[in-house]
Formats: sequence, C-alpha cells, structure tokens
Amino acid sequence: MLEVLIVTLVIGILAAAAVGIYLGYANAASVEEGKQIAGKLWTSVQSNAIGACGTAQTVAGGFAAAGFTAAGATTPARWTVDTGSTNTLTVSCLNGSYATNSPTFFLLRGTTADISSLRVQVNYIPTGGPPNVTMTCSTDSGTSFVPCSQTQ
Repeated sequence: MLEVLIVTLVIGILAAAAVGIYLGYANAASVEEGKQIAGKLWTSVQSNAIGACGTAQTVAGGFAAAGFTAAGATTPARWTVDTGSTNTLTVSCLNGSYATNSPTFFLLRGTTADISSLRVQVNYIPTGGPPNVTMTCSTDSGTSFVPCSQTQ
C-alpha cells in the first residue's frame, strides 16, 4: 500500500511540473504567433507606402493584404488591431526615408480566452537612417511592454 502511495505522489509531482512547462511553451508560441501577424501587417503597410511614394498610407490600408478583415481582425478572430488603424506611414520618393504620425504605430491584441492577456506593439523610431522598427510584447494585458525577444 505504501508503494502505491509513493508512486501516486511521484506521478503527481511529475504531472505538476509538466503542466508548468507546457503552459510556458504554449505562451511562448502564442507570443510568436502575434509577432508573425504583426510583422505581416507591418510589411503590408510598408509595401503600400513604398508603392504610394510620398503619399501617407494608413495601417487599415494594409489589412486586406495581411489577411485581416476590414475591421482589423484576423480570421479566425484571434487577434485584432486595438489601436493605430488610422496611423499613417509615408515613404519619401526622394530619399526613401520613413515618416509616421505616431511612434507607436499599431497595437495588436489577443481576443480569444487563451491569448486575451497578450499584446504586440509595433513601434517606429525615426533615426535619419534605415527604418528602425521594433516590436514590444506584453503578457499582462498591456500593463508593461518589453522587447518581444525577452517575452516568455
């Protein structure tokens, strides 16, 4: 009887450890999903702005090419553009420099229960040189943001 109790205890401890490890992997995978979707939208807006050469292009203008609905949600609706859909990007025809109307270009928010606390923010920092675009992530519903590479 004691052996059964010890085996049950060991299995319980191993299961508890495995659940924690699994949840960490699941969270990291969800953050990576958000980063990929945000990158796809940035690329779409950037492409539109380069093609429009000198004319401001909105984030919303990149929704269709990035696979978003007109309302700024992914299909299926796991992510949505929470803020920034009216922000603009302009690429100069003369020198290829970028200009945005907001340093926080857009914010992507998780909408389903498993990712509702996740946010991915795309930031543009003007440097006078090549475009400096960074992604910051939050796993606490946007209370604090860190570079996405530091998000676990």
